[in-house]
Amino acid sequence: MSDIKDYEIKALKQKIFIGRLKAWIVGVILIAEVLFFIIYFSQMGLFDSVDISKNRVAVIRYNKPVTEEFTTKVMEKMDKIRKDKSYKAILFIMGSPGGSPTASEELSEYLKDYQKDKNITMYVDSMAASGGYYIASAIRPLIANKNAIVGSIGVIMPHYNLEELAKKIGIEEDYLAEGKFKKPISMLAKIDDENREYIIKNLLKPTYENFINSVASNRGLKVEELKPFTEGKIFIANMPEIKGILVDKISSLYRVKKMIRESLKDDKIAFEDIKLDKKNSFLPEVKLDLNLKELIDKNLNIK
Repeated sequence: MSDIKDYEIKALKQKIFIGRLKAWIVGVILIAEVLFFIIYFSQMGLFDSVDISKNRVAVIRYNKPVTEEFTTKVMEKMDKIRKDKSYKAILFIMGSPGGSPTASEELSEYLKDYQKDKNITMYVDSMAASGGYYIASAIRPLIANKNAIVGSIGVIMPHYNLEELAKKIGIEEDYLAEGKFKKPISMLAKIDDENREYIIKNLLKPTYENFINSVASNRGLKVEELKPFTEGKIFIANMPEIKGILVDKISSLYRVKKMIRESLKDDKIAFEDIKLDKKNSFLPEVKLDLNLKELIDKNLNIK
């Protein structure tokens, strides 16, 4: 009889243990599922509009060369911010040396349109050169750190002539093309006068004129007023000759944030840095079909 009771007690204990183990496993699985969905939907951007604070200012740091990829990423983030009513304004901090003419124009026009929905404050902390200045000029007033570099309004298309090196190591270029100007540049030859004139006339000069006209329009200036500052020169932001031309006001990030707080009449407003860096992937990035437009965009930079 005693043996039977011992057996029953052991069986009961075993059932209790198994029951607790099952409950523990189910709990772990549920927690894991919740964490998975939180991480997944946050990466998808579906939690971006959650109202963490009543009043926030989104801080966008454009601190890379101007490319279509990075510019698109910035605009996508700003589209989400536009829909979120908890964000009362944007602080756009420029620190770019320039890059793609197309991407510069796209973001410049986007920022001007964006201001219809949310106010943008433009602050140059280190550099707004070339395409970086193209973008920064879209917002007025243009505020800068006194030591920031601004300007560099011009266009450049780098070319390297490896002809002598190719001769020494026995490399000879060969290609097929239809059309006199289909291949105006070769890495293994100097650009001749005819092709040089063609590239300047059909590529560099129109891009340069578009650059000047856009900046003049953005800054509310006549082209003649801007022209003396469009020869590719760079300037330190507090130089007297560029006041009211390239820069409107000299300040610091601390004072700019204070100014925004005062304009919004909220001393406790939160400034939130928006993450723009691409998430790392274990898969290598592969690009197919490197077309002419991409080749030009990689070599023709606003500088």
